[in-house]
Amino acid sequence: MYLSSLQIKNFRCFNDDGHIINFNPGLTVLVGENDSGKSAIMDAIRIVLGTTDFGWIRIETNDFFNEDISREISISCKFTSLTPDEQAYFLECLTYEKKGAVNTPCLYLHWKCKYLLSFKPPRPVSSFSTGKDGNGPAPSSEARELLRITYLRALRDAYSDMQAGRHSRLSQIVQNIPGLNQGKSEFQDGMDIHELSLVGITNLSNNLLAAHPSLKSINDDMTEILGKQMLLKKDIIKTRFEVAGSNSNDLQKTLALLEKLDLAVDKNASAMQGKVGLGTSNIMSMACELLLHKEAETEKKSSFLLIEEPEAHVHAQRQLKLIQSLENEAESKQQQIIITTHSPLLASVVKIDNIVMVKEGQVLPLAKGHTMLDDDDYRYLEKYLDATKANLFFARSVIIVEGPGEALLLPTIAKLLGCSFTDFGTSLVDVRSTGLRRYARIFQRSNIDDTWGIKVACVTDRDVMPNCAPGICIDEKYTLDPSTWPKKEDRNWRAEADFTLEEATSHLKNIKQKADGQQVVTYIADHWTLEYDLAFAGLSHSKMQEALIRALVKVSYAKQNWDKKTDDIKTAIKALPTLEDRSSYFYKYFAKKTASKADFAQQFAFELEDAFTGNVSELKSMLPSYLVDAIEYVAGE
Repeated sequence: MYLSSLQIKNFRCFNDDGHIINFNPGLTVLVGENDSGKSAIMDAIRIVLGTTDFGWIRIETNDFFNEDISREISISCKFTSLTPDEQAYFLECLTYEKKGAVNTPCLYLHWKCKYLLSFKPPRPVSSFSTGKDGNGPAPSSEARELLRITYLRALRDAYSDMQAGRHSRLSQIVQNIPGLNQGKSEFQDGMDIHELSLVGITNLSNNLLAAHPSLKSINDDMTEILGKQMLLKKDIIKTRFEVAGSNSNDLQKTLALLEKLDLAVDKNASAMQGKVGLGTSNIMSMACELLLHKEAETEKKSSFLLIEEPEAHVHAQRQLKLIQSLENEAESKQQQIIITTHSPLLASVVKIDNIVMVKEGQVLPLAKGHTMLDDDDYRYLEKYLDATKANLFFARSVIIVEGPGEALLLPTIAKLLGCSFTDFGTSLVDVRSTGLRRYARIFQRSNIDDTWGIKVACVTDRDVMPNCAPGICIDEKYTLDPSTWPKKEDRNWRAEADFTLEEATSHLKNIKQKADGQQVVTYIADHWTLEYDLAFAGLSHSKMQEALIRALVKVSYAKQNWDKKTDDIKTAIKALPTLEDRSSYFYKYFAKKTASKADFAQQFAFELEDAFTGNVSELKSMLPSYLVDAIEYVAGE
C-alpha cells in the first residue's frame, strides 16, 4: 500500500479550504521556497502515522492556521493498493470505492485536533477515526504499527544518530533486523565463540567480568573487611560483584549491547582520515535507515520514508548519486519515499512526474494530467532540465529567454530599473533557442481553477528582419527589391516584404500561442532580434549610442584600435538614411560573426551600469519596450 493523498485543513499555513496533496507510489519530491508549507506536510504525515523512532509532536497554538485556536485542525490520509495481508489487518476500517466495475479497498485515516477553550489554560484534544467520512473505528494498535514511517528531520545531527548511547537511533534500527539474535545463549567449553547469539555474548561477557580474578580478590577483601571490622560476630554477610543488567530479559540485554555500537568508517579500508564530516555522516545515516526498508521488502511489507533536505552538507556529485538511488529504490521496491529539498540539482535529475511544487500553502503537482505538458514534453524536460534551469521550481516569478544575450543582459537591466531579479525572487531560464514552449507549460495547469501565483514571462525574437537588412547583413547584392532575394524555400530568413499585413499579424499570433496562457505571457521583440532592437531603441540617443558602440567595439577589436573603430562606426551609422539602416548596420557585426552576442551582452551590461545607474526613467525610455514590459510583469504584484 502507499499514501496516495493527504488532505490538510487549518494546519499552519494551510487554511480551511481542504488542501489535497497527491503522492506517487514511489518517490515524491516536494520543492518550494522557505515557509511554503513543505515541512507542514511532512509533520502532518508524522502526526497521523507516527514514526519508527517514536518521536512525538506536541500541538501548540501556532500549529493552528493564523493561530486561531477556535478552529479545528483536520488531517486525512488515504492509502491505496493494499495487499491481501494489509486488507486483513485493517478489515473493519476499509472503504470500498468503485473503479470501473470493481470495488477497490482503500484506507482512510482521519486525525482531528481542537482546543478545549473551557479549560484554563486551554488544552488540545485529538481524535482518530477511519472511513471516507470519518465515521469508522480506529485501527488496532497492532495495525497502526504497520503505518509508522521512518523520518529524517532537517538539520539533523546525523553524526550523533550513528553514535553509541541510550536509545541511540543506530540501536533502534539494528534491533529491528530479523534474525539478529540467532545462535546459542550460553557458552559451553569447546564451543566456537561465533556460535553465540547477541544474548549469548552478553551472558558470556557478564560472567567473565563478574568472575575475573582481580575482581574476585577485591570482593574477598571486601568480605574480610566487613566481617572483621564492620559486622557483629553472628552477622553473616558475603558480597559478590554482579554486572548490571545480567538479570534482565533477553530483549533488554540485546538492546543494552546494541547501544554500545558506533557506526564508523573503517579507515584501514578507505582513504578517509580524521573525523567523518557532516556530509558523509548524513549519507551513512540515510543508508542505515534504508536497512529498515530492505527488511520490509524481504517480508513483503509496505514501508514509508520521509527525508527533509537529503542534500544537507552533501556535495554535488553525491547529491546526484543519492537522488538517483532513492528514485530507483522507490520504483523497484514496495516502498514510498517522500522528500523535501531546496536543491535545484536534486530537482533537475528526478522525473518531472515526481515533483510537487509547494507555494504559500498551495500544492501543485507536476505529474501527468495536472499540467499542460504532453508526453513528449516530459521526455524532453527530463533530458534537458539541468540545475541552472531547475531553480524555476523555487522562484516567485520566472522569465524565460532563448539565448545567452538575454540571459547575460536582462539581470543588469532589471537591477537598473529597480526590478532586481534577486530582490524579487525571479528565476531566469535560458532555453538556448529551443524548448521555450515546453518550459512555459510547466506553469500551466490542466485545471484552470488551480491557483498558481507565479508569473512567467517568455522573451523571444520576432525573427522578421527589415527589408534593408538582407543587403546590409547578408549580401550587398540584395536590395530593397525582394526580386533580388533568393526564393523563400531556398533561404532560412524572412523579411517584412515576405508578409502581408494579415500574415504579419498571424505570425505574431502564432508565436504568442506557442506559450501564452494563464499567467504565462509572451513578449516578442518589437522589430527583429535583441541586438537589433537595442540599436533601434538606443541609437537615436547619444548617451545610449555611446554605450552600444563602445560595448560592440570592445568585444570586436584589439584595445589599441578602440578609438579609431568607435569613430568609424559612428561615422558609418550617421551616414545611413533611416533608423532601420543604422540598426541593421549595427546588427551586421553579429550576423557576420565579427562580434559574439554573449560577449557583447556582458560588456554592454558593464556600460549600462556605468552610464545609467540611478537614472531609471532615462534608461527606460531608451530600451526596447518588450524587455521593459517583461521585466515589470515578473516584478509586479
